[in-house]
Amino acid sequence: MRVSKLTKRMFPQYLLLPALLLYFVLFLIPNLASFYYAFTNWNAVGSVVKFIGFDNFREIFSSASGNGGVFRNTAVFAIYTTVLKIIIGLLLALLLNEGIRTKNILRAIFFMPITISVVLTGIMFSEIYSPDGILNGLLKLVGLSSWTHAWIAEPQIAIWSVATVEVWRASGFAMAIFLAALQMVPKEIYEATEIDGAGSFQKLFYVTLPYLYQAIVLNTLFGMISGLKVFDLIYVISNGGPVRSTEVLNVTVLNEFSKGAYGYSTAMGLILFLFVTLAYFGVNYVFKKFEVDVS
Repeated sequence: MRVSKLTKRMFPQYLLLPALLLYFVLFLIPNLASFYYAFTNWNAVGSVVKFIGFDNFREIFSSASGNGGVFRNTAVFAIYTTVLKIIIGLLLALLLNEGIRTKNILRAIFFMPITISVVLTGIMFSEIYSPDGILNGLLKLVGLSSWTHAWIAEPQIAIWSVATVEVWRASGFAMAIFLAALQMVPKEIYEATEIDGAGSFQKLFYVTLPYLYQAIVLNTLFGMISGLKVFDLIYVISNGGPVRSTEVLNVTVLNEFSKGAYGYSTAMGLILFLFVTLAYFGVNYVFKKFEVDVS
């Protein structure tokens, strides 16, 4: 039996159909449905789902809901972790791009935290941050007893403590992206700038950083999106406590869903989706203004 040319040409597309079907059924339909349920009173008590317009969103943004701290915690976590991951990742990349004998071993050591399970990382730092944990023990050992804290139990510093764990965990990933970009910098440019008498800082600002532009954009996007969507690390270490001082949007979504407020939690999830979308386009818009052409 002859096979038409059109069938031959379309055969690779046919192979995609099972994957597209799974994507459509398990991802696209539920996400599109969430746009509708965010505007309903869907809950575990009522048997009838009714369209209530923007009532869920009004309640979320009302002062009585106490969600102002949740939005603040999410923003603090995303911005703080993104900035520090970029700074630390860049410094590590610049250091380990030099001819250090043990640079490959050090690269592996700094990259390793991102490969550890987030749950395991959370459990580990819960012990480190405990009042009788390693951190306070070290501070006492070096005579800094006044610096000791209940790092997760004090509302004023809890979000910063948890965010620092994310910086420790993911800075090595940012380093790897910067290292990949550094390999693309032509050595001839460095040689030419040295002949012209350029110093280390001049080479960094006028040669290295322009070539790292795309890596900076990429790390900023990764950092902001992962920071806004954070859940597991905070859930394991503090579960949003104490008194909601570390509660972020995804933790609120789970808490409200657990209470049976399905429409309300879906609306909160939709707000998170909008924040992530705005962060993506906002970061791209800002960096477009400072785009550097190194061609």
